[in-house]
Amino acid sequence: MEIEEYINLLKSSSPAPGGGSASALTSMFSASLNSMASLLSLSRKSLSQNYENYNCIIKNSEEIIDKLKILMVEDEKNFLNIMDAFHLDKSLKTRNETINSAIKKSIITSWKIALASLQSMENALYLMGNGNKNLITDNISSVYMSYSGVHTSLSNIGINLKFYHGESFTFSEKVKLKLFNEISESVMNRAKNYEKNILR
Repeated sequence: MEIEEYINLLKSSSPAPGGGSASALTSMFSASLNSMASLLSLSRKSLSQNYENYNCIIKNSEEIIDKLKILMVEDEKNFLNIMDAFHLDKSLKTRNETINSAIKKSIITSWKIALASLQSMENALYLMGNGNKNLITDNISSVYMSYSGVHTSLSNIGINLKFYHGESFTFSEKVKLKLFNEISESVMNRAKNYEKNILR
């Protein structure tokens, strides 16, 4: 799907694509910026000690982009499947099971988006401290974009859990949410400290 077509769908009255899909796209932009910053850091002889890390980020960013392209579509399908499940007749014995199954699939996709986004955050953070200093604003843009991908995904998981029937799964997912949120906030706080030092 072309970007213009996607934006037209996103701004329409259609409930899908929505925030989850858009956050995946935002993290794709983050990964793209990380790739660019790494390529332009490779051109600096003074940074030759980091060349291996730049090449790893370039490769990892390509993998992230490929994953997120798939996950964007998955997220949209998952949302529609959840809506279909909730519209099932309430007298149907398998309704709750169908809802749970649709929610679980959506949560799995959200976790994948969150993980890919966190990887982009960490790559951007590394480049802030070790990359081409002329690209620091690109690094800042990248870390905020990928943070949005993480935060939106975790919010989607939390909201979906409210409609899940089953205490054990809900509890374990909430524990994972807490831990993952702490990790992402730690990365973001370090990035903000870099940003503050730059703006002094």
